Amino acid sequence: MPDSAILDVPIGLILVFAIGSVAVSRINEVVFGVMAYRGRQLETELRRLFGDGPVDRTGTTPDTGLTAQLLDGSLRGLRTGGRRNAVPDLRDALGQTGAWRRARQLRLPSYIPSIAFARGVLDMLEPPVRVLLGRMDTAALPDSARDAYRDAHHSLTDTTAAALAEAITAAPSASEENRKLAISIAGLAGPESVRPLLEELDKLPENAPLRLALTGIVTRAGHDRDRIVAEIAAWYDDTMDRLSGWYKRRVQRFLIVYALLVTLALNLDAIALTNALWENRSLRAAVVEAAATQVNSAPVSTGTTATSADTPTTNNSEDAANQAVQAIRDAGALHLPLGWTDAGSDSADPRAVPDDVGGWALKILGWLFTTLALSLGAPFWFDLLGRLVNMRSTGPKPVPIA
Repeated sequence: MPDSAILDVPIGLILVFAIGSVAVSRINEVVFGVMAYRGRQLETELRRLFGDGPVDRTGTTPDTGLTAQLLDGSLRGLRTGGRRNAVPDLRDALGQTGAWRRARQLRLPSYIPSIAFARGVLDMLEPPVRVLLGRMDTAALPDSARDAYRDAHHSLTDTTAAALAEAITAAPSASEENRKLAISIAGLAGPESVRPLLEELDKLPENAPLRLALTGIVTRAGHDRDRIVAEIAAWYDDTMDRLSGWYKRRVQRFLIVYALLVTLALNLDAIALTNALWENRSLRAAVVEAAATQVNSAPVSTGTTATSADTPTTNNSEDAANQAVQAIRDAGALHLPLGWTDAGSDSADPRAVPDDVGGWALKILGWLFTTLALSLGAPFWFDLLGRLVNMRSTGPKPVPIA
């Protein structure tokens, strides 16, 4: 296709925006990784759902909080290490620095699958029957009930569970705790796999959103455990969707700040870049070739404008930092007029510091445009870049032969 500056200039400019957006998104990943931002926000939302008290300025919360029980119980594997207790007493955890250190030490998860959350909550409020069996104090079992306990432990059915309950309740020396557990086991092991949970909801604070939601779910689902899990998961997804919307709006503010810093550091002036691409044909050709190579290459991770609170992140801070450096190197390899020159250089050089009010006004306008462009995110620009490159490579429609 013949050289077309009208199409090539936008392609070059969009390529710069795409590479800069990668750097911005990776900087965001590094900062959020150090701050353990996602994990802290998710913990805050879980505490709100359970009605637990917030973490105070000393980092101290009651160890009996339901959020801690969930994170230390069935969801312990999602923390990938960290301390055993989900709410340790960190006396020196003051201010933001202490909150970051606490979250990093705990390795709080940044994402909890809805099904895992639903099953964890249900198991916490309504433990599976074998969990209850394991809680029995075998040392305090009467001799007359040991054979029944052994049979139930070997094969837990409604028959063996009923025999165990009968043996324990008939023994005067049986402890009160074992009596309660035996009765619960007999009820759980019967035809109905889940006993009514309404009485178990008393463990939740009265104003807890989870208690209000579970009351309606259990009332509708009755003893259908699978339906209860499905409805809790759906409710959790709806709640996380609202948190995700708030999170994206919050992250967008961070991205604008990072975009401004990258713009000023590299002197990414959109107006100056446009003029350079328009006037320099060889530069324009090199940038278009780089854009075509980028579009035709295998898909790579381009970052996101805002990762939702319920989306897992697989990039650690080191990987994000390396990708940000590589993105800046890619921009430098294009030999565009980026960066700054020494004082006293040619005023026509777009890298020079402006020496008049008009020059500064034009420079600031170019910076603002670039900042807004970089904050839109790499996926947006790479998608638009692919469309323009494909449009350019297609060329004009052939003239039909008469």
